[in-house]
Amino acid sequence: MVTTVEHDIHRQRRNAVARFFSTASIRQLEPIIQATMSRLLERLEETAQASSPPVPIHHIFKACTSDVINKYAFGESFGFMERADFGKCYFDATYMFFGLNHIMIFFPCFATLMQKTPGWFIKAIIPNLAELVDKKSWWIDRVREIGNFPNPERIKSTIFEGILNSNLPAADKTDARLASEAQLVIFAGEGITALALTAAMYEILANPPVLERLKAELCTAVPDENSEVICLHPGVMNRQMRVPASQPVICQDKNGSGREYVVPAGFLVSMSPLCLYLNPDVYEDPYEFRPQRWIDNPQLGRAFLGFSRGTRSFVGMNLAHREMAIILGTLFRRYDLYHGKPGRTLELYDTERARDFDANFDMIIPVPAKGSKGVRIRVRN
Repeated sequence: MVTTVEHDIHRQRRNAVARFFSTASIRQLEPIIQATMSRLLERLEETAQASSPPVPIHHIFKACTSDVINKYAFGESFGFMERADFGKCYFDATYMFFGLNHIMIFFPCFATLMQKTPGWFIKAIIPNLAELVDKKSWWIDRVREIGNFPNPERIKSTIFEGILNSNLPAADKTDARLASEAQLVIFAGEGITALALTAAMYEILANPPVLERLKAELCTAVPDENSEVICLHPGVMNRQMRVPASQPVICQDKNGSGREYVVPAGFLVSMSPLCLYLNPDVYEDPYEFRPQRWIDNPQLGRAFLGFSRGTRSFVGMNLAHREMAIILGTLFRRYDLYHGKPGRTLELYDTERARDFDANFDMIIPVPAKGSKGVRIRVRN
């Protein structure tokens, strides 16, 4: 769906998926999110021992969001929240896959070769991709199973039951295309949301005044304003591409030179989200974590592209918002910042923003510096 260039075909493919991410559909999914959230709390409590190692919170968030999106897509999940390592081997494989995507962007023939190479051969030459290959086979098996044994009761409650029973042409319901669509839905549903959650966890714990105000507001309501963490740490780094179809794009030099730049119609225009979010002309002191800026200046919403815009916007936006609201709201109602006092608390452990969370590499997703162990926390009870 994402790589479909032709507008009408893209709209048709997107519509088959989009209805499962409407506000009403996500509201019906809430019991699954709540159940997974309860298990997340239980697993955090298990780590609240003095002898327990620090928690790699990103893996836990990815396990949580992965179980939710797989359950929604196929009616069953991998059960990462039950695994001792929270599915680390699988997520390590996805990171390697995104690294290969960096090559595929510049050498598309390599992408075609990877798609046509048998899974057993990929596992033989790149063992670290083995679990991802197995999961892709699982997705294909689930799609075939749904196609061969449709369940009318689940057409409205699971994504691929709905797609296979939609008005899409038969060519769009082949194993190969739906396997790619499954990979897209799962990667987006687990990775982007988990990264935003990790960003929020780091920034809130690293800024006690923000946490104090958040906890005060949580006494009465769970806020949905998560835009700030998505700006400072966007879930997708690659350039968002657009082609002005009929009219040129005209840009004025803001330095007072009077110079004008014209991009003719039909030419591709692209920009990484960070170019916008770290622009001081748009966001004052852009590197600072300052959620209040969205309240002080509501016009900033016009410059927010965290979920892209228009017909190419992130189809899972409503699900991401709901997961973030439930998970962050629940965690920060229950836990406070550690100050050496007893009680349920969280504390950042040997985590530096520039080293462990800022984008050092663009592998479609942002990747921190080499050797980083990511955002880690101490859980105390």
